[in-house]
Amino acid sequence: MDKITLENVFEVDVPKLALDSRFGSLIFEDASKKLLKSQILLKEATDLNYIQLLPPADVKLVKDYLIKLTEHLEWLRQFDIGSVANAKQEHDNFNGRVESFYNNIYSQVFMRLLPFLREERRRERPDQKQLDEEITKVVQIRADLENELKIIKEETQKIRTADKKVVSAKGERAAVRMAVHFDGEVDRYEGLSRRWFIGVIIGYLFVLGVLIWLGVVTTTFVSKIVTMPEIFNKNAIWNALISKLVILAALWYGLSFIVKNYNVNSQLAAVNRHRAAVAKTLEDFVAVEQKQDKPRLSEILQNATDAMFKHVLIGFVSKTEKENSNPVLQIVNDLMGVRNHN
Repeated sequence: MDKITLENVFEVDVPKLALDSRFGSLIFEDASKKLLKSQILLKEATDLNYIQLLPPADVKLVKDYLIKLTEHLEWLRQFDIGSVANAKQEHDNFNGRVESFYNNIYSQVFMRLLPFLREERRRERPDQKQLDEEITKVVQIRADLENELKIIKEETQKIRTADKKVVSAKGERAAVRMAVHFDGEVDRYEGLSRRWFIGVIIGYLFVLGVLIWLGVVTTTFVSKIVTMPEIFNKNAIWNALISKLVILAALWYGLSFIVKNYNVNSQLAAVNRHRAAVAKTLEDFVAVEQKQDKPRLSEILQNATDAMFKHVLIGFVSKTEKENSNPVLQIVNDLMGVRNHN
């Protein structure tokens, strides 16, 4: 093999040189791989015209690596295991030098210089330059879109937060309005029930006075019948008795009407008081539920609606509803039936 120089260093068959059978068991397998990779990397740098594109310091660095590669390959070409005292030691020392040399090539040429040289060569192509410009535009558009998307997400979050606040405020305001309305109804029906209660008291006193008067009149009438039975006939007795019972029945009916109105207004006042209490507590429930991760406003509103408007047995109306007939009126009807029968 001819002497290896800078002119023919890229033409050397490195595996053939390093794995030659003349080395016997001391072939340079590891050094062969690293020298071959170094040769490929330095050849690529040369093909990319590193002398024109790199600064002087880096140009000198690449040239030094080429010189070192040439020296390592020339050493392999001249190495003769029979002419050295300790061939194994020479073998290991050479592998160590190649290892250090390859590490420098890898870090300086492959990792640092070649990417720059490849990019510069790529930019020299007109179509590639246009492509780079398009890529730059696309990257810029993507960045703008990401910023816009971020802004939209922030605005959407603000809208959702504001919407929740509005819903909460509407729910609380509706609860307050309902509470005020029901409180007004309570005041109105309580006023009416107080008036009817006064009527009940007056009516009872009046009926009681009439009953006392009727008792006195009846006692006097009975005493006259006992002392002077000849002046009274049967029809006169019945007419006197029925007329007084009719008066009593009319008074009792009027009293029951007053009592029924008192019960109705008391019932409505109690119901609206209950609704006002539910509406007042609903405001707090809505405010608390809005702070939950998954608010269940529909369930709360449904339960509140059921609690407000369901039929509640207070006790006022149910008593009067059980009174299907007037007992005094029934007595008068029975007496009239007996008289007609006779």
